[in-house]
Amino acid sequence: MVTNRKPTGRAATIPIGLLTGGVTALASTLALTAVLAKLMDGEILPEENIGYGVMMLLLVSSFLGSATACGRVKRRYLLTAALSGAVYVGILLSITALFFGGQYSAVGVTVLLAFCGSLLAAMLFSREGKGRKSRKTKVKNR
Repeated sequence: MVTNRKPTGRAATIPIGLLTGGVTALASTLALTAVLAKLMDGEILPEENIGYGVMMLLLVSSFLGSATACGRVKRRYLLTAALSGAVYVGILLSITALFFGGQYSAVGVTVLLAFCGSLLAAMLFSREGKGRKSRKTKVKNR
């Protein structure tokens, strides 16, 4: 594959990018959880709607983690984003096993949301700098 960019030497290796993405996803999860708790405490968000907030939290955190990883690695965006989503799911499963005694519930939905968020980041980064190809028609002189 031919690229028009000159190498700058600023791209990170895939493990370093995944580590950075995992830390970013975990930090954004904790921050958004605190925001969700504050909204519930102030009775702005009703208790029956907390599921929607958690869904958005998982989607946004996964997106931010994958976007950070793709931004650090700067190549192979789909692989990097998918691995970043897998790292985030692994972090969430580890937290569940450590703090909640391994009571896994709604794991399928969590995995689906995490991978959807990470693939959104992959799609965003893979189209970067590529515009739509316009077709020029040649006009024949009559």
